[in-house]
Amino acid sequence: MQRKATILLRASGIILSIYAISFFIFPELLGQLIGFTHHSPNTLVEVTAFYGGLELGIAIFLFWSAADKDRMPFALMMIFFVFMAAGIGRLIGIIRFGFEDPSQPIVTILEIGWSLVSLWMARNFK
Repeated sequence: MQRKATILLRASGIILSIYAISFFIFPELLGQLIGFTHHSPNTLVEVTAFYGGLELGIAIFLFWSAADKDRMPFALMMIFFVFMAAGIGRLIGIIRFGFEDPSQPIVTILEIGWSLVSLWMARNFK
């Protein structure tokens, strides 16, 4: 299980790093991806901070955790809590506001699925 956890944590870190760096460099990219059109300075700062900085911080934590088997279960649980909350939040948003294309339901399934795999790995980690 340790090898699978290492792969999951590193792959997750890579995905989140790419996501973060993209929004550091191009904060307006979020608007293009999801149809968000307001690009005030405050909006761009917020996107840079949360979609850039926060995602990069999570990625660094995952890489750091993947380097030590004692930290791995904690990182797996962090993935579970963070991405389950994101998936549930996205599902609530879909129920409240609907969606324009299949990307929102697909991402919801990915977030919840990823979090459940992480929970399973954390519970079975040896």
